[in-house]
Amino acid sequence: MAIKLYPTPGDFLRDNSAFFEKYEVQAQLNRGNAAAHMDEPCTPALLFGRVELSGKPVLLFGNTLPRHLCLNAAPDAAGIDKAITELAGYLHENSIEITGVTGRDSLCRVFMKAYDGEFRLREALDIMVLETLIVPPPCPGTVQKAAMSDLDLIVDWKCALIREAIGEEPVPEQLRETTLDQLKRSVVWLMRDPSGEPVSMANSGRMLERGACVSGVYTPPEHRGKGYCQNTVAALCRELLACGKSYVTLFVDKKNPISNRVYRKIGFDILEDSSDYRIV
Repeated sequence: MAIKLYPTPGDFLRDNSAFFEKYEVQAQLNRGNAAAHMDEPCTPALLFGRVELSGKPVLLFGNTLPRHLCLNAAPDAAGIDKAITELAGYLHENSIEITGVTGRDSLCRVFMKAYDGEFRLREALDIMVLETLIVPPPCPGTVQKAAMSDLDLIVDWKCALIREAIGEEPVPEQLRETTLDQLKRSVVWLMRDPSGEPVSMANSGRMLERGACVSGVYTPPEHRGKGYCQNTVAALCRELLACGKSYVTLFVDKKNPISNRVYRKIGFDILEDSSDYRIV
């Protein structure tokens, strides 16, 4: 097996276009990270490559600090464990810093064993996909794009989502910047009850070739169990599908089976798991 590194993230995307087309949903993080840095020269802190056998890819990887190492492989690829071991050895031998590893859990576990570091699980997720929307029972209220006047509320809700989902203390200033950008692009949606009070939110995030990713889904505890989340996400999915996307994808916390059931009811199914481990 050989490790092939790319001079730019764009070269990585072009050389592996067939893989990204076939596994667009599963590989969306690596693809998104590479696309964000398309023509920048690769360095150890912005590293994209693959482990190949006879010139064919077995394992794709991207290391984008201050994020972390991201792994992708076809489920039936031969020699995955050996390829991961080769990569772990290469990183050690070349003193390439990583902050953690993410990807299908089976890939992450092989890597962590080969890398011989101390890791903690930050998030255990399921990647879900919807191709045909099942319209949920309506509930009182309307779903509409958020306005600039909703900025403070959305930042507060994002902070609450981070605390609840991963148990970390967010940085409101950073969230404010990203939220401002999202509001300018009109990608945040809010559901308001008949009195006009916001009760749920979601936003369209990563745009793929054929699909789109929904993220930032949050309903305050006092408004849960009333159908607000289903109707908010359904409205956003309807919009994305109407704009020509073939499917909608989202990442769901494995610790929250209620959310899993909610999404299944409107047409989502689990495609693959995705774990996020960080070096301690």
